Amino acid sequence: MDTLTIVFLMGLLGGVHCLSMCGGVVALLTSALPAELRSNAKQTSLYHLNYNTGRILSYILMGALFGLAGELLSNTLKMSALDHALRIFSGVLMVLVGLYIANWYAGIQVLEKMGAKLWTKLQPISQKFLPVTSLKSAFLVGLFWGGIPCGLVYGALSFAVLSGSAVQGGLIMLAFGLGTLPSLLLMAGFSSKLSEAIKKPLVRKFSGALIITLGIWALWMPAKSLIVDFQHSQQTTEFPQPTDLDYLV
Repeated sequence: MDTLTIVFLMGLLGGVHCLSMCGGVVALLTSALPAELRSNAKQTSLYHLNYNTGRILSYILMGALFGLAGELLSNTLKMSALDHALRIFSGVLMVLVGLYIANWYAGIQVLEKMGAKLWTKLQPISQKFLPVTSLKSAFLVGLFWGGIPCGLVYGALSFAVLSGSAVQGGLIMLAFGLGTLPSLLLMAGFSSKLSEAIKKPLVRKFSGALIITLGIWALWMPAKSLIVDFQHSQQTTEFPQPTDLDYLV
């Protein structure tokens, strides 16, 4: 399973988290639209598509920056050690995200609290584009929406760092953003019944368990490599036994 598939599934399965984390944002943005727009389903859909286009673009930009940071780190530090460390970190984050989504453990909130410091600087700027009165302002609000503290996003960004490439990092976050899109469009009103079903505890636990499984799989790959490297280091070089001719000097 390649990285793009993993982060796409991470975003898709993490949809239940998106609904709880961003559901209030979606409801607020919808209610802020003029009454004549809210009564037009087609126009409302266009606004929500622009919100999410801006949001996903912000993910792509962050992915490119984190991918570039990974490239710079790989050029500075020992590549094999950095690669193992980043892969283990990404796997651990995925497991923590899965535990959080399933409501089993909220340790990932430590990262969200760190990200909240950046959001306090972005939020006042984003409010300049409210209320949303045009598709352009909807897109700009979406750009800032991507900065809301979210453990799921941080988990995906760890894979962008691991890619060691600005282009690949951007593609990874594009795949992740597309994975989150269905749940947020559902929340926007395309299917209220299905939206409610996704929020049920059983669905959250099932989605969380699948993300944990992906995280364990991501952890196994670097762990397996470390085990192999350790076994090679423990092997002693065997020298050939001397023959009678070896003593004839």
